[in-house]
Formats: sequence, C-alpha cells, structure tokens
Amino acid sequence: MATRDDGDEAIKPYKIHVSSRYLELTRQKLQMTRLPHEILLPKGREWEYGVPKSELEPLVDFWLENYDWRAQESLINASLPQYRTTISPSVPHSPLRIHFVHKRSSLPHAIPLLFCHGWPGSVLEASKIIEPLTNPSKAENLQAFHVVAPSIPGFGFSDASPSEGMGLGATAGAYDALMQRLGYEHYVAHGGGLGSDITRLLALHHPGSCLATHVTSMTVRAPSLFHRPVIWCQYLLSRFVHRVFPRARTFGYHPTDFSLVGQTGEDQESSLLRHPQTLSYALCDSAVGLLAHIRQYLHIFSSCYPWTPTDILNWTMLHWLPGPEAGLRFHRESIQDMKDILQRWSPTPLGISVFAGSWRGPPPVWGACVQRLMWQRRHAGSGAFAAWERPDELVKDLREYFGEVVVPREGRLRVVDLEDVD
Repeated sequence: MATRDDGDEAIKPYKIHVSSRYLELTRQKLQMTRLPHEILLPKGREWEYGVPKSELEPLVDFWLENYDWRAQESLINASLPQYRTTISPSVPHSPLRIHFVHKRSSLPHAIPLLFCHGWPGSVLEASKIIEPLTNPSKAENLQAFHVVAPSIPGFGFSDASPSEGMGLGATAGAYDALMQRLGYEHYVAHGGGLGSDITRLLALHHPGSCLATHVTSMTVRAPSLFHRPVIWCQYLLSRFVHRVFPRARTFGYHPTDFSLVGQTGEDQESSLLRHPQTLSYALCDSAVGLLAHIRQYLHIFSSCYPWTPTDILNWTMLHWLPGPEAGLRFHRESIQDMKDILQRWSPTPLGISVFAGSWRGPPPVWGACVQRLMWQRRHAGSGAFAAWERPDELVKDLREYFGEVVVPREGRLRVVDLEDVD
C-alpha cells in the first residue's frame, strides 16, 4: 500500500515505538506495587471475589523479570502492516488520528472486510486471521479478503476524543470514513463483543456502504406480541415443542437456546463501567491494577483458552501504553447507542457464529428481530474472542458466509480500482 499524502487525509505507515523512559516508569510502578491481602477460599471458589493473588503475583513477577516489550513490539511491527490517518468523526469531535492494520489480498476476487475489535481487545485480535483471509489457497478457490482492522478511538494507538459522546455510533462513523478513504466504497464487517455492536450501527447508519455483517455475540431486545410478533409466536411454539420433545429443533432454535431467554447481551460490558473517571484514577496509575482488571475479564469470558503470560501482558500493554481512561469511558459512552441497537431494524444481511461455551446473549435466531438473519453456525466450546481463540473456525465461517451467501447476491462488493491505495 503506497502512502497517500493529501494534507489531513494522509495515510502514513506506522510503527509502534514506546519511549524507553515510559517503559522504565512502568517498571518502577511494578516494583512499587503493594498487593492486597486476601481471604482463604476453598478449592473451586478461588475467583469468587476477583482475581486471586496466586494468579496475579506470578504475572507481576513475569512482567518484571521475563517479559520483553521491545521483542513484542518488533514482532507486532513485523507481522502487522500498520498505518495512521486523520479522520473527522462528527461534531463535536475534533479530528482524530486513527491507527489501523491494512493488508490487501493479491487475489482478484477479494472483497473488503472491516474487522471491529472489542474490549479489552485491540488490533492484536486480528493478527491470527489476517494471513489466511488475505492469502487463502488458490487451488481451493476460497473467498479472499482485503482486511482493515482499526483501533477504536482511545484504544491502542488511535487518538482519544477529548469530548464526550465518542461511543459506538461515532466510532462506526469514523470506521466508515476510513473505509471510504482507503477506496473501499462497499465492504462487509465482522465484530465480537463491543465490536459486534459497532457492526450493528454500521448496518443501521451506513447501509449504503456496509453491505453485510457477521458477529460472534449479539445485543438484541426480546421479541413480544408488539415487537416482532411473528418471531415471538415462533419462539412460543418452539418452546412448547421443546418441552414435549427436548431434542427437537424448530424455527432455527437449538435445544440449549431456551436457557438463554432473559439475556439481551447488553449487560456484558456496559454495566461494568458506569463511572469510568473514578476507576481511571486507579488504573491509569497502577499497571498491576489494570492487569488485574483485564485478567478478571479474560477469566469471566475466556477461561477455557490457555492464555500465556505473554499473551495477557501484550493485551494489557495495548491499554496501559495510551492510558486506559478512554477505553473505560467508551463503555459509558456506548450506552446512549443501545436504544438503536436493541430496537431498530436493518435489512443488511447478518451472519452469526455461535461459540456455545462463551455465548451470553439471547437465542441467536433473535438476531432476526433487528437484521436480516441469513446464516448461522454453532461451535462447541468457547470463543468470546473468536479471532484469537478459534481463528481456524472463524476464518472458515467468514469465507462461507460472505463468500457463498453474500457475494453471489451483492455485486457491489467487487473492488474494481484501488490504484490510490495499492
């Protein structure tokens, strides 16, 4: 990708380089950490009060004695083609420098894919799927993608907005503007966690450019007699059949779906941070505090994945380095967009990959309450961060849904001329 230099619209290659002074400050903070005392809990209940000291203390020791940020920084720079460009999201937000990963496929049938990460993720989430998506086996004629993975404003190396209101909707607008600047007039989008909510708002607010979405989690209002009555009647009938024939499947419902009723998915993250500024004072000053906060979240939603100490610290560093306050505020700012996400309908095609072990949303078929549900697949085991935990399965799902379901119906996805960005 060549550099475009049009003043404020310049697309410039970017390499991560953290000052040695800041790394030394981090080390000093780690050395000065005072860990709290904890109560003794029986085996199996160690995590009930939060991250146990037996889990956190070895991570702190590893951070001080074995973790090498410079090596990880070089690895990230070598493996991820990164750029930054200035985007003006919307009033009242001033222009922001958006950090993103962009890798184009060499295959002529490739389509643009916007990857939307969540929290506490970053562009690192996409690192395991970029290569197979951009360069699939030519012999098998698999769907290929041009992959764009931006950092949410305030996350990683994207600027944070100094104004309130930089939530899901404003982020979706910034992402759409980025795709247009890259020359992708039409594209598809994927997300999980908060990233799935961003894709919902892309479908709602930018249907002329975002032509299909795929998610691994979902926030949706339950159907009722007055809200999507057909889906509500199908649910009641399916529930009755399930009680008589527990293993039966009707109208797309899986037998395990009925235990999910009552969950909307909206409480997974938004309830964590109602007062982000208060928490920011602690987490901006304490590297160990932020590590514990992120480790707790990974345990709740991804306890089955074999996280290495280096994995956990890399994810933590991508929030520690810019300061976690913008990421914490993002949850509160996102609440204002929930009404649209829960209630408004979009005809944009939707595909869902369900990883049963980590699915905390409503029955997947309720996705039809808010979008045109065209495809779903279920996987055993967890996958809250599917691109990181289950990259092979996710890549296969993205190829099948977008390549076999969406592309044959949507000719606008063909990229004709990208001379400005190639």
